[in-house]
Amino acid sequence: MMPWWILALATCLALQPTNLSKQVTALDTQRDPARIEAAAVAIAGSGDAEAIQNLATHLGRSSFLRRLDPGQNGESDIDHLLQIFRALADRPNAATEALCVALARNAKFTSMPERLNLLLNSLAAVRPMSNEAAAIFRETSRSEYLGVNGPLLARNASPVALKVLEELFSDESLETEQRVDMAHRSLVPVRTNPAVVTMCARMTVPHVISIKVRTAIAETLFDYQPRQWFGVAMNQPTPPDWKSASASTLSALRTLGRTLLSQPDIPANLRNAITNTLDQLP
Repeated sequence: MMPWWILALATCLALQPTNLSKQVTALDTQRDPARIEAAAVAIAGSGDAEAIQNLATHLGRSSFLRRLDPGQNGESDIDHLLQIFRALADRPNAATEALCVALARNAKFTSMPERLNLLLNSLAAVRPMSNEAAAIFRETSRSEYLGVNGPLLARNASPVALKVLEELFSDESLETEQRVDMAHRSLVPVRTNPAVVTMCARMTVPHVISIKVRTAIAETLFDYQPRQWFGVAMNQPTPPDWKSASASTLSALRTLGRTLLSQPDIPANLRNAITNTLDQLP
């Protein structure tokens, strides 16, 4: 006789395609936004490429987006859409990336800028970043989303993502103060990531980028100043403890610190901060 747990597992697996099919059907038949959201969230987390592609098709339709988030008094919102993209970000894969790339090119979807914010977060959750995704980040960073994209690219930290971030830091057509703020907000939470430290070493070579941006990158690693950079805003970027850094990262930081100290145009206050931080590294 078959053990009960094998029978239960077989039953569960047999039900999965049927249940997923019902969720896909619900995208067309449901009128209750909460139930549409529940179906879409189940699909988003399913890992099923065909079902996720179907979801992408629906999200690209204005009629579906209105059913999903009808809003109050005729005003649109993104409350239910938010939960769908959280589910996509929680289980990133090639299918969720394809969904995001397709919707980023869909004018009906991007007609509300808030939707693109959600999309970019889910797209950045896919690692390693593809060239198709990188193109989306390059384009949107030059059209009001630089402050959004910097932290997402740094958090992704795969080679292509950091290449795009490096390009943005180097782009003198972008406002200097925007790039300074991007350095503070992007690099603080990942200052112990070895790939990020390596990128910073490349960016802080003299004459690669403007001195203001170079200084911002250096101070983000060695001179954390939350009050000056972020004021009293809630949910400020916070740095990981140096104790969480690997031995190779700490070695790279020491090398970078010494290199920065050898550069004559590094401000005196930052020079002192670098020295103090190097003394504090474990």
